[in-house]
Amino acid sequence: MDRVAVGRWLSLALVPLGVWLSVGGPGASGALGAPVALFGLVGFGLSGWLFDPDAAPSRSAIDGRAADLFQVGAALLAFAFLTVVLGRFESPSAVIASLRSPGPLALVAIVAGTFLGGGLAALTHRWGRLRAVSQTGRFRAIGGAATFGTYLALLVAAPSAAFLYAAVYALSRLIALFRLPPSSQW
Repeated sequence: MDRVAVGRWLSLALVPLGVWLSVGGPGASGALGAPVALFGLVGFGLSGWLFDPDAAPSRSAIDGRAADLFQVGAALLAFAFLTVVLGRFESPSAVIASLRSPGPLALVAIVAGTFLGGGLAALTHRWGRLRAVSQTGRFRAIGGAATFGTYLALLVAAPSAAFLYAAVYALSRLIALFRLPPSSQW
């Protein structure tokens, strides 16, 4: 199965998941359902454009940025989904209070979020050999496992550190995306 077909099927699988979350109950899972379903529909509709490796060289800078932002949004949605599934919510005041006296997990969250978010994008952009390796499915699977595995481990150990990781990951990734040329031009 090619990348477009896999992307199309995975995107389509998000639609019933979003409907199930919406119907599943009130609260965070109900609020997460509509964005998950909408994200699945958009991903399905744009799967040829998002997942086709042959379309990448012909993309404009705006198209490349949109695809990169779509990936960041997908990561944040996956973080939210993991949080809902595990039920590891903390109030914003509890998160802020725990960050006033950060522990070692806060440092781990900041370093890991920075490296896996923007750091890896910067390294991939700078080194041609790493850029070539980063196009393989194995590298992407390992990168995804590291990104979401780190979030999951922090979520189980200390939810406030996991939320800090997600924020640092997104911020460093956005900084890298707008400081570097779009990934479609690498």
